[in-house]
Amino acid sequence: MGIENITARILQEAKDEAMKTQEAAAAEKAAMLEKAAQEAAKAASDISRKAEEDARILKERRHSVAELEARKMRLAQKQSTIEETFSEALDQMTSMDPDAYLAFLLKQLEPYREETGIVSLNEKDYDAVGEKLKASLKGTKLTLGEEKAKIRGGFILKQGNVFVNASLEKILETEKKQITAQIAGILFG
Repeated sequence: MGIENITARILQEAKDEAMKTQEAAAAEKAAMLEKAAQEAAKAASDISRKAEEDARILKERRHSVAELEARKMRLAQKQSTIEETFSEALDQMTSMDPDAYLAFLLKQLEPYREETGIVSLNEKDYDAVGEKLKASLKGTKLTLGEEKAKIRGGFILKQGNVFVNASLEKILETEKKQITAQIAGILFG
């Protein structure tokens, strides 16, 4: 064999080896691309599933928040209606007929008739029923004071250092605490 044959054979073996390496590299490349495509498809599917789940959770949260806000708004409206009801009651009480109002005041003062004290009215009530109240308190230890109370109606009773707040505002506030649930049941039952 001549050098040329040996060289040709070495060259052929190198070409065959290069071809095998290229085929192996192409096969490995195809396998890697296939694996990458599968992983990309799985990742896309996972991302899509996660996005759908996140969207569902977000929708549920927004729905819950909306329901909570609606409940808060309904409750605020109910509270407002109850407040308006008590405000109207106060308005009606302050505009009572003077004789009925005097009877109301005397009924509120009844538990204190045997105790010493000074009754204070607001200026409007003092002018409207003050003289009649003074006359009605004769024979009791209660007197009508000259000092005008800063209340919408009712009275403040001073017994030494103790003040009894029987203003219409306080009476209604006390009643409101006791009957708010009943009122809500009647109004919104």
